Amino acid sequence: MPRLFTLAQARRSLPAIAAAVIVMRKRALRLDELSALAASMRRTTSADGDPVIGDDSEIQAEITKLEGQIATLIEHIQQQGVEVKDIRRGLVDWRAERDGREVYLCWQYGERTVSWWHELADGFAGRQPIVVAEWT
Repeated sequence: MPRLFTLAQARRSLPAIAAAVIVMRKRALRLDELSALAASMRRTTSADGDPVIGDDSEIQAEITKLEGQIATLIEHIQQQGVEVKDIRRGLVDWRAERDGREVYLCWQYGERTVSWWHELADGFAGRQPIVVAEWT
Protein backbone atom coordinates (compact mmCIF):
# COMPACT_ATOMS: atom_id res chain seq x y z
CA MET A 1 0.00 0.00 0.00
CA PRO A 2 1.39 3.42 -0.92
CA ARG A 3 2.32 5.81 1.83
CA LEU A 4 -0.35 8.39 2.67
CA PHE A 5 0.73 11.93 3.53
CA THR A 6 -0.99 14.62 5.49
CA LEU A 7 -0.93 18.09 3.97
CA ALA A 8 1.60 19.15 6.61
CA GLN A 9 3.87 16.19 5.80
CA ALA A 10 3.71 16.90 2.07
CA ARG A 11 4.54 20.54 2.62
CA ARG A 12 7.43 19.67 4.96
CA SER A 13 8.88 17.30 2.37
CA LEU A 14 8.52 19.81 -0.48
CA PRO A 15 11.92 21.55 -0.19
CA ALA A 16 13.83 18.29 -0.69
CA ILE A 17 11.44 17.07 -3.38
CA ALA A 18 11.53 20.44 -5.17
CA ALA A 19 15.34 20.40 -5.18
CA ALA A 20 15.35 16.99 -6.86
CA VAL A 21 12.61 18.06 -9.29
CA ILE A 22 14.57 21.16 -10.32
CA VAL A 23 17.64 19.08 -11.16
CA MET A 24 15.52 16.38 -12.86
CA ARG A 25 13.72 18.98 -14.96
CA LYS A 26 16.98 20.65 -16.04
CA ARG A 27 18.41 17.27 -17.04
CA ALA A 28 15.24 16.42 -18.99
CA LEU A 29 15.27 19.71 -20.88
CA ARG A 30 18.97 19.23 -21.71
CA LEU A 31 18.17 15.69 -22.84
CA ASP A 32 15.55 17.11 -25.22
CA GLU A 33 18.10 19.55 -26.66
CA LEU A 34 20.69 16.85 -27.20
CA SER A 35 18.16 14.44 -28.70
CA ALA A 36 17.08 17.12 -31.19
CA LEU A 37 20.72 17.85 -32.02
CA ALA A 38 21.47 14.15 -32.60
CA ALA A 39 18.37 13.83 -34.80
CA SER A 40 19.39 16.87 -36.85
CA MET A 41 22.86 15.38 -37.35
CA ARG A 42 21.25 12.27 -38.81
CA ARG A 43 19.16 14.39 -41.22
CA THR A 44 22.05 16.44 -42.58
CA THR A 45 22.70 16.25 -46.32
CA SER A 46 25.69 17.24 -48.41
CA ALA A 47 25.63 19.83 -51.19
CA ASP A 48 24.80 17.09 -53.73
CA GLY A 49 21.89 15.85 -51.61
CA ASP A 50 23.51 12.73 -50.25
CA PRO A 51 22.97 12.03 -46.56
CA VAL A 52 25.85 12.86 -44.28
CA ILE A 53 25.98 11.00 -41.02
CA GLY A 54 27.80 13.05 -38.39
CA ASP A 55 29.64 11.51 -35.49
CA ASP A 56 27.21 11.92 -32.65
CA SER A 57 28.92 9.47 -30.29
CA GLU A 58 29.72 12.20 -27.75
CA ILE A 59 26.14 13.41 -27.85
CA GLN A 60 24.83 9.85 -27.44
CA ALA A 61 27.14 9.33 -24.47
CA GLU A 62 25.80 12.50 -22.85
CA ILE A 63 22.21 11.40 -23.58
CA THR A 64 22.88 8.06 -21.90
CA LYS A 65 24.43 9.82 -18.91
CA LEU A 66 21.45 12.20 -18.58
CA GLU A 67 18.97 9.33 -18.85
CA GLY A 68 20.74 7.58 -15.98
CA GLN A 69 20.77 10.73 -13.86
CA ILE A 70 17.06 11.30 -14.49
CA ALA A 71 16.24 7.69 -13.58
CA THR A 72 18.22 8.07 -10.35
CA LEU A 73 16.38 11.27 -9.45
CA ILE A 74 12.99 9.68 -10.16
CA GLU A 75 13.92 6.71 -7.99
CA HIS A 76 15.04 9.05 -5.19
CA ILE A 77 11.74 10.95 -5.30
CA GLN A 78 9.71 7.75 -5.41
CA GLN A 79 11.62 6.35 -2.43
CA GLN A 80 10.24 9.32 -0.46
CA GLY A 81 6.73 8.10 -1.30
CA VAL A 82 6.13 10.83 -3.89
CA GLU A 83 4.98 10.04 -7.43
CA VAL A 84 6.61 11.71 -10.42
CA LYS A 85 3.94 12.54 -12.99
CA ASP A 86 5.77 14.71 -15.57
CA ILE A 87 9.51 15.26 -15.49
CA ARG A 88 9.57 18.19 -17.90
CA ARG A 89 6.80 20.10 -16.13
CA GLY A 90 8.20 19.10 -12.75
CA LEU A 91 4.87 17.64 -11.67
CA VAL A 92 4.68 15.40 -8.58
CA ASP A 93 1.92 14.01 -6.37
CA TRP A 94 1.68 12.83 -2.77
CA ARG A 95 -1.06 10.32 -1.93
CA ALA A 96 -3.31 11.54 0.84
CA GLU A 97 -6.66 10.75 2.40
CA ARG A 98 -9.68 13.02 2.07
CA ASP A 99 -13.12 12.09 3.36
CA GLY A 100 -12.13 8.41 3.61
CA ARG A 101 -10.76 8.06 0.06
CA GLU A 102 -7.32 8.32 -1.45
CA VAL A 103 -6.54 11.48 -3.42
CA TYR A 104 -3.41 13.27 -4.57
CA LEU A 105 -1.84 16.40 -3.18
CA CYS A 106 -0.32 18.03 -6.25
CA TRP A 107 2.64 20.35 -6.88
CA GLN A 108 4.49 21.45 -9.98
CA TYR A 109 7.69 23.37 -10.59
CA GLY A 110 7.22 27.09 -10.01
CA GLU A 111 4.54 26.81 -7.33
CA ARG A 112 5.44 28.12 -3.87
CA THR A 113 3.90 25.26 -1.90
CA VAL A 114 1.57 22.29 -2.15
CA SER A 115 -1.68 24.15 -2.85
CA TRP A 116 -3.67 21.76 -5.02
CA TRP A 117 -5.29 18.35 -4.78
CA HIS A 118 -7.18 16.06 -7.16
CA GLU A 119 -8.89 12.71 -7.29
CA LEU A 120 -6.68 9.77 -8.27
CA ALA A 121 -8.42 9.32 -11.64
CA ASP A 122 -8.78 13.01 -12.49
CA GLY A 123 -5.15 13.96 -13.01
CA PHE A 124 -3.84 17.48 -13.41
CA ALA A 125 -6.97 18.68 -15.22
CA GLY A 126 -9.01 17.93 -12.09
CA ARG A 127 -6.85 19.96 -9.70
CA GLN A 128 -8.71 21.86 -7.03
CA PRO A 129 -7.28 24.47 -4.66
CA ILE A 130 -6.57 23.30 -1.14
CA VAL A 131 -8.67 24.95 1.53
CA VAL A 132 -6.44 24.39 4.57
CA ALA A 133 -9.35 24.23 7.01
CA GLU A 134 -10.64 21.18 5.11
CA TRP A 135 -7.33 19.35 5.49
CA THR A 136 -6.62 19.76 9.20
